[in-house]
Amino acid sequence: MRISVLERRARGLPTPARKHLGNAIRRALKGLMLARRSATTLIERAPGTVRATRAGAHGTTSALQSLPDSTLRWLAAGSVGLGAGFYLSGAPRLVTAAGVAPALVMSAAIALRPTEPVVPA
Repeated sequence: MRISVLERRARGLPTPARKHLGNAIRRALKGLMLARRSATTLIERAPGTVRATRAGAHGTTSALQSLPDSTLRWLAAGSVGLGAGFYLSGAPRLVTAAGVAPALVMSAAIALRPTEPVVPA
């Protein structure tokens, strides 16, 4: 004898759809808990990361500003050429951007160079 769907629900037996829904809800809750923990960790570490990034950028800019303009221009041109080669070869955008990024840093170092010579401490 076949039991109808209504009878199974009336008896309280779990249906496959209910099991699937329950599993989906559990997975979603675990994902939300993981996202919350990750966000908390990220917020806790953000100030230190920002300080380290600023210090690294300042050190890099200072080192680049000590190089002559002609050297920086050659290095920037090489970086732009590398990025153009990546673009023309059909490389992913992220790879192309990574090839051009040093040119942007070197251009900023040239533009932000102090007017008086940098004296090492």
